[in-house]
Amino acid sequence: MNTLIRYIVLLLSGIVFVISLSPALQRKIVAKGWIPDQYRFGDLYNTSNLNKFKELDYNQNATLLPSDKPEKKYSNIDLYTIGDSFTPMDTSFYAGHKNFHIWLGAYVDTVKLDTSRKSILVIEVIERTIQERLRSDYKSLYFDKGFQIEGRLKPAVAEKHEEESSFWWDKFGDQINQRIEFLLFNFDPFLKLKELKSNIMLSWFDRTHTGAIISRNHEYLFYNIEADPKIGLSPFYKITPQSVDTVVTNMNNIRDYYKAAGFEEVYFCFVPNKVTVCENDRYPYNNQISIIEKHPALKTPVLSIQDTIRSHPEWYHLGDGHWTVKGQRYWLKTVNELVRQWDAKEAIQ
Repeated sequence: MNTLIRYIVLLLSGIVFVISLSPALQRKIVAKGWIPDQYRFGDLYNTSNLNKFKELDYNQNATLLPSDKPEKKYSNIDLYTIGDSFTPMDTSFYAGHKNFHIWLGAYVDTVKLDTSRKSILVIEVIERTIQERLRSDYKSLYFDKGFQIEGRLKPAVAEKHEEESSFWWDKFGDQINQRIEFLLFNFDPFLKLKELKSNIMLSWFDRTHTGAIISRNHEYLFYNIEADPKIGLSPFYKITPQSVDTVVTNMNNIRDYYKAAGFEEVYFCFVPNKVTVCENDRYPYNNQISIIEKHPALKTPVLSIQDTIRSHPEWYHLGDGHWTVKGQRYWLKTVNELVRQWDAKEAIQ
């Protein structure tokens, strides 16, 4: 009997280990419903395990509907978008004749611009990554990756690294401990225990787990990196005029680069952090988005959405740092209106 138990334990341990080695395999098993999705209630709930922020209808609040697709596609305009986790929607929700999208910094797509139409590029950047994605490393993000234009821009050459890192670590090692924890302790009974511990931490010591910070009125959760004024990604971190100058210069360089490749125009759009919208007075705010948008050297047009977004804290998830489907709809409305305006301009000419 003891031998049988040992074999069963070894078998189960082996299954858990194999699944944890592969994020793709874990996602497939989650999709089949065999194990819970660790982010089903939002990433900030997943970090904090505070039951007050357990968003039971998260998927409903995050999913666009077929009715959100544009009634009209504009035949004179092709739309290209580069964005992050705030713009994951399918390109069928955009109103260009053809629509292309790339996840910022993650993919490369080689496309051929249709010279019979105007090609417009819109780049979305979340506030907390402005200094990270528009400073020293911007060329690798937007030139080496991003859109490669057939006949205009050469595909990027892969960088050579002086030291080869471990194949097994690169393929399997990153966040393996976290994945094992999710596999073992993400079922509802374990979540209840985690919630009990988190509620005790908050009520007794006014503390949350590392990675999440709660608002002073205990109504909102934020990422630690965006709410802590000592962290450079926070809107409460003091930025220098020189750093803003660099961002503006690089935005202009990105615009020039893509216009030279055949795009008619390049736009930027900055999405405010959740903490900017829900607790802007937590610490002195650095006003980075406004400073950039009003910078005298800025030649790149900006789709400014911050004034509207900051009037709608309810457009951000209860248990997550991203905007809900309402925020996504506002983004689509803004971009598709831009497409309509360009199409109308082309129709007049």
